Amino acid sequence: MLNLNQVRCFIAVATELSFRRAAESLHMSQPPLTRQIQLLEQHLNILLFNRDKRNVTLTTAGKAFYQEALELMEHIHQIEQYTKRVASGEVGSVAVGFVANAFYQFLPALLSLLKEKFPFINISLQQSTTFQQVESVINHQIDLGIVRVVPDNAALDSALCVDETFVAAVPRHHPLAMRKNLPLADFDNQPVIMYSVAWKPIYDLLTQAFQAEGAKPNYVQYESNTVNILSLVNVGFGTAIVPESASTFKFDNVVYIPLASTAKLSNRMYFIWRKDNENEAFHLVKKAVLQHIAEK
Repeated sequence: MLNLNQVRCFIAVATELSFRRAAESLHMSQPPLTRQIQLLEQHLNILLFNRDKRNVTLTTAGKAFYQEALELMEHIHQIEQYTKRVASGEVGSVAVGFVANAFYQFLPALLSLLKEKFPFINISLQQSTTFQQVESVINHQIDLGIVRVVPDNAALDSALCVDETFVAAVPRHHPLAMRKNLPLADFDNQPVIMYSVAWKPIYDLLTQAFQAEGAKPNYVQYESNTVNILSLVNVGFGTAIVPESASTFKFDNVVYIPLASTAKLSNRMYFIWRKDNENEAFHLVKKAVLQHIAEK
């Protein structure tokens, strides 16, 4: 087996072509350096240097060994750096669950940030409901969840990550499409495409808001997917209330209109995680995402 200290000594001499200068660069005296080179040559049973009183030159074998030694030391350096990254959490994997709405704007921007900040951490994604994510976090199946409701569980911690308004989605030629903002009362007796009870937090929020404003929309269709809802608005099937981030979906026949200030609707999402999560990579990611939302 090669002695790495001897290889380092060889590289110094081969680079300087001087035992004196090589010893100075290694902060050692010349006799021990000379001894290390002799031991290396004995181990290899090869002459690596031609020496005389004035010059030191590499033999043909020495030149070949020099190139391989440089690559070896670079590889060792990479191993050292990789091991340190693993120990610090900079190398690893983090599993993230999310509700569909998180992927409209918030999650892609967050993933871009994490990829730039932690290139050696693999972020795996899993779309699922709030309930499924809570179970997955508790059972250590995912590290971080993006959910609509904070669960009442002492093992979990949470932080608000998204707090956005809702907007009206109206067919371009609908009478309401020319308005600058819309109170919920204007949807009274209007055909409205509503989120299904599968999206219970939003379903409850919108139906209760309509009721509070005295509006009785004509719910013509229930859908569990925002893109489906907007596709139906696009063909004139009805109007809809959707999270503001959904306005990034561009349809030829859909106009997005802010709701009047009286409509105090907020689409909130939360990070959740286990308090006892021991994944070092997760802790780096968690710190970064909490800082990201604090700066928004």
